[in-house]
Amino acid sequence: MRYFSVVSKIAIAVLFTVSYVLAQEPTTVMVRGDVLKPREWSISDIKQQFSNEIQTIKLPADKDGQQQAATGVPLIALIKAAELRVEKTPKHYDLTFLVYIQAHDSYRVFFSLAELMPQGGNQHAWLVWEIDGKPLSGKEAPYRLVVLGEGAHDRQIYGVTSINLVDGTKLANRLNAGQ
Repeated sequence: MRYFSVVSKIAIAVLFTVSYVLAQEPTTVMVRGDVLKPREWSISDIKQQFSNEIQTIKLPADKDGQQQAATGVPLIALIKAAELRVEKTPKHYDLTFLVYIQAHDSYRVFFSLAELMPQGGNQHAWLVWEIDGKPLSGKEAPYRLVVLGEGAHDRQIYGVTSINLVDGTKLANRLNAGQ
């Protein structure tokens, strides 16, 4: 009997530990897809590699008129670091890429890469990890996507866990072939 009591206690401890680990907030963002250098980034990795691109940006005033400041990097910086897998031809092949960003609750937002490029739409999208000097927590962690200058806030999402790059030309070719 005593043996089963000890085994039960060990089993409960293991289950508690596993459930605790699974319940922890994600702490990284994965950049993947049609890229040469897929990578998982922690906040400290981003601070180290993109130290010269980190900025504090002013967020639009909330419904109470309060304005907050967010710390982060331009989304395009992470995309460039991942190095798109592009063909040599045709000209501006990189502008055919699609970007979709996913949150831990499976919410997704989409951009064309052309929207984010300075020579294209120059959409000011930021991956931020701090608001008013405090790290994001709860459903907002680890990262929040902030898009400045958009009237609607539909593409500003919390809990960003992945940035996915899709070669739009290859996708269109597959769709045209009926795949």
